Amino acid sequence: MYGEYEPQVLEKLHSVELLMLKDFMKLCDDNNIEYFAISGTAIGAVRHQGFIPWDDDIDVALLRKDYERFVKVMKKNKQFCEKYDLWGPDLEHKYYNLQPTLMLKNTVFVNENAYAGNYKPGILMDIFIYDNLPEDKKKAELIIKKCQRYKILYIVRNVNHFKLLKGKEAVQKVKNIICGFLRIFLKLFPKSDEILFRRFMMYATMYKNQTDKYTCLFDPGASIMDISKSKSYPTIKVPFEDTEIRLVKNYDEQLRKHMGNYMEVPPVEKRTNHCPVELDFGE
Repeated sequence: MYGEYEPQVLEKLHSVELLMLKDFMKLCDDNNIEYFAISGTAIGAVRHQGFIPWDDDIDVALLRKDYERFVKVMKKNKQFCEKYDLWGPDLEHKYYNLQPTLMLKNTVFVNENAYAGNYKPGILMDIFIYDNLPEDKKKAELIIKKCQRYKILYIVRNVNHFKLLKGKEAVQKVKNIICGFLRIFLKLFPKSDEILFRRFMMYATMYKNQTDKYTCLFDPGASIMDISKSKSYPTIKVPFEDTEIRLVKNYDEQLRKHMGNYMEVPPVEKRTNHCPVELDFGE
C-alpha cells in the first residue's frame, strides 16, 4: 500500500515521530536496554541518514528479554506514561495484531486495518520482538509456520475484512470475503483472541534463551530476517536526522538478506507506506 501525503503533513509527521524515537531511545539508554532499528527505519538511517522520504512510521526491535524489561521500566516511568500508551495483545490496550505498538496519546493515526477493526490508535512506533529460533533449519521452519498461522488468525479475528472490499481487485476481494466469514466464526468464541495469542506465545517462546538465533515471529519475513546475536551484537550507532540510532553491527548483511539492494531508491510504483484514513496531530 502506498499513499501520497501533502509535503507539509509528512514533514510534521516525521518531526513528531522523531520526538517519539528520541523519548524511546532515552528510556532504553537510561536503563541499559538494547534495541535496534530494522526495515524501513534501518534503510533510512543508512541510505538517507534519516527517514526514507515517503516513509511514515518507525520500526524498532528488541530481543524478548529486552522487551520484557522495557515494559517493566515504562510502567514505572510516570512521565513517559503520561505521554505514551503501549498497545499489545497482553496489555490493557489491545490492537488488531500481535505486534506491540507505542502510541502517542491525544493523536490519531488510523490505517486501513485499524479502520476495519474499529481501532483508533495514535501516531505510533512499531516494536518488533525477536524470539529465539532453534538452530535446526526444519525445526525453525516449523516454529515460524505455527507462529505465522496464529498471527494471521489473530488479525483475521480482529479486522472486519468486509470493510476492505472497496477498490480492491477481484482476487483480493475474494480473500477479504473469506477472511470476513472466518472472522464471524472466530467471534463465536468470546476468548478466541486470548487463545490465539497463548498458542502463538507457546511456540514463540519454546526456545527462549536457548540458542544464538533470533527472528521476529509475527513478521511475514520471519524466515529471512533472522539474526545471530554473536554476529549482530554489540549494536552500533549511526546518524539519523539530528540524532543517532542503533543498528545491528552486521546491518548491511541483514538488510541485503531481507531487502535485496536496499541502497537503490525504488520507483514510485514499488514504494510502500501506511498512509492513514484519519490523521490528527492533537493540536
